Amino acid sequence: MKEKLTRNIGLKILAIILAVILWLVITNVDDPITKVNFSNIKVDVQNADEIKALNQVYNITEGATIDFTAAAKRSVAEKLNKDDFRITADISKLSDLNTVTINIKYLGNPYDVTVISGLNQVMKVELENLVEGHFKVNVEQTGDLAEGLYVYEKTASTIIRISGPKSKIDKIANVVVNVDVTGYTKSFNSIEEPKVLDEKGKEIDSTNLSFSKNSIPVFIGIYNTKTINLDITPTGTPVSGYTLSGIEYEPQTIEVAAEDEVLAGIDDLSISEDVSGVFDNVEKEVNLQEQLPSGVYLVGDNKTAVVNISVEEAKTKEFTVLPSEIDVKNLPKGMGLDYLTTGPITLLLSGPKKEIDEISKDDIKPYIDLTNYSVGTYSVIIGSEITGYSKLGNVPSVNIHLIKQ
Repeated sequence: MKEKLTRNIGLKILAIILAVILWLVITNVDDPITKVNFSNIKVDVQNADEIKALNQVYNITEGATIDFTAAAKRSVAEKLNKDDFRITADISKLSDLNTVTINIKYLGNPYDVTVISGLNQVMKVELENLVEGHFKVNVEQTGDLAEGLYVYEKTASTIIRISGPKSKIDKIANVVVNVDVTGYTKSFNSIEEPKVLDEKGKEIDSTNLSFSKNSIPVFIGIYNTKTINLDITPTGTPVSGYTLSGIEYEPQTIEVAAEDEVLAGIDDLSISEDVSGVFDNVEKEVNLQEQLPSGVYLVGDNKTAVVNISVEEAKTKEFTVLPSEIDVKNLPKGMGLDYLTTGPITLLLSGPKKEIDEISKDDIKPYIDLTNYSVGTYSVIIGSEITGYSKLGNVPSVNIHLIKQ
């Protein structure tokens, strides 16, 4: 028996070797080893809290993502994806050069897959002191309301604390929440996520930033609007020898917003501009919002009116009237009037040249007002119903006697 087993031993061994080789060839032809490339795979940082416990934060400067190649039989390789690997960097093992080794681990049977390139990569970080800042949250409106509606208030009444690398905290110029008002017709509340902006209004990457609140309550107040007239009137008297000659202003109408009850009672905005003592043209801007009652808001970006008041040297013109040409207003009931002044009375009219040149005696319409007068003798000042900027430049009067009838 032994002789049979050992007979032609060399040929038998060769046959076994050839069989194994043949099996390997057949296997590799049917299921060959295949390479799979993975690119831009994010590295999971572990034990970051140990850095934070030292009041420091890290910023990855290199190795946030990696590329590597794995090899496996085709039957396995065809099913491989990035989720079959765990890519980690244990930052608690940071070296003196601020580097940490990146580990690549296949999560399945380690004998099925081999990483053949991309091993021994490192992540490089910068360490910074951890600081904290306190910021007011501002509301930025997006979208538009329907015509006739106005956002009078947008408030996020909270202060937010943000901690992170000093270099990032120092860049924060504004903390905002964006609220879309499209489709709303009444005031509403909302919850929004804060964003941090630099001085140019560009959003700052919030990586490594920690917010005391990630949800910010916001109130958006909405009122109906109304278009009203704007009436700007000059008051007072220019310096002696000068007169007002005109006023121009824009806009003539403004749009305001308020509670419906308040809005119903507003038809115009009247503003007085004092020109006492002036001797030259007045050009100015008037802040309209400051002139509106509390709780009434000016709609639109332009909050001012441009006002031009013309002032020029006064021209005078003299007229004479008889007492009989003077209109009597409000003569007390049951009383009669006798004029003690019998001769003509001089009326000196003063005003802009263009107006004075066109005024006739019939335009002056002199009168006396006897409201609250009783029996007696009086010197009564004469008034005039003349319109425009022309006025009586003197103080004419007429002597009368009131008697019972």
